[in-house]
Amino acid sequence: MVPRITHRNESKIIGVEVRTSNEFEKQESSARIPLAWKRFHEKKNRIPGRKSEKSYFGVYTSYQTDHNGEYSLLAAAEVNALDSVPDGMAAKIVPAGKYLVFAAKGPMPQAVVTAWAQIWKYFSNGSQFKRAYTVDLEVYDESKDNEAEIHVAIL
Repeated sequence: MVPRITHRNESKIIGVEVRTSNEFEKQESSARIPLAWKRFHEKKNRIPGRKSEKSYFGVYTSYQTDHNGEYSLLAAAEVNALDSVPDGMAAKIVPAGKYLVFAAKGPMPQAVVTAWAQIWKYFSNGSQFKRAYTVDLEVYDESKDNEAEIHVAIL
């Protein structure tokens, strides 16, 4: 897995937020991310000012420590403004920054789960880059079947 470097501009997002950890996500009985995605897809049409009807994001923020600690995930859409946030949803600003982009290809969501495992290994094997643990994103485009990108913030 060879990532590419990119710079992302600031963006505004609205979506369904959960607090979780990779430990919680290992067990189906305690996993919160699948429920967040289900709720997002049920409510996404209520999000005002979406920039695209075909793209959506998994946005990881508020890391307690690193990938072993708790974090927040927003299953979200990018919007033009944060003026009107529907009840039961959260809004965030994704800051501009430098990211490594990893591809996730194959049946979803397993391809993304596998890609994250490879990302953790990539950074634990002495990568020249260091994770920032500020905001990481999974970028989905409905026009690209079985394909996503994972943008990992780096210092």
